[in-house]
Amino acid sequence: MPSPRKRSQNPRTALIVGGSIVVIAILALVLAKLATSGNGGSAKPAKVANSTGLTLQIGDVAVQSAGPPATISKSTRQSVLDSSQSYVDDAILAPLEKGKLVSSYLNLFDSGVRGTATGRDQATVTEVRTGKLSSVKATATKVHLDGLGDPTGKVVLVAATFGVQVTAKGGVKIQRLTELTFANEHDKWVVTAYRVGVERATSARTTAAVAHAGTGVVS
Repeated sequence: MPSPRKRSQNPRTALIVGGSIVVIAILALVLAKLATSGNGGSAKPAKVANSTGLTLQIGDVAVQSAGPPATISKSTRQSVLDSSQSYVDDAILAPLEKGKLVSSYLNLFDSGVRGTATGRDQATVTEVRTGKLSSVKATATKVHLDGLGDPTGKVVLVAATFGVQVTAKGGVKIQRLTELTFANEHDKWVVTAYRVGVERATSARTTAAVAHAGTGVVS
């Protein structure tokens, strides 16, 4: 397996690995860039389980390879899109609409990051701490895919990066930037690394947080 690229200080990376001040300063810029992402095909998630109508779509797709040119197959794109939609439905919108996580949330992650995603980082990676809100509305950027190929040209890691914006009654505004890095384990694409930035604003205050675990693809 090729080694992941070293992280550079572009805005997308700086947002995730920086502190709360960086989140607030850069989040809008990164989300704006993702909003202009191209069209990565007509694929739709196999299942959408939220009442806001938010449905993820694939945008730009890029692949780096340590060997021959590599491409992300249609089936892999679909699997990553389906899991990304499940993450949005189960971890972000379910807590806001129903007041709790969907139990299948933990199955999105491999054993290396499941503990942090359901423990230390859960309050940042999900909206379980925010809890149930009224009149929830949500939109999302397109999903930018970054693939990494091994020396044989086989894609072994795929990072899905996207933004989600939520508004709710009472002047609540939530902006999230998520990067989920997937690896194929036992013929199933699961999250092996993540980087998340979130800004939550009410009429009273604005807070921000970042969380990351595992080693991803994007520089």
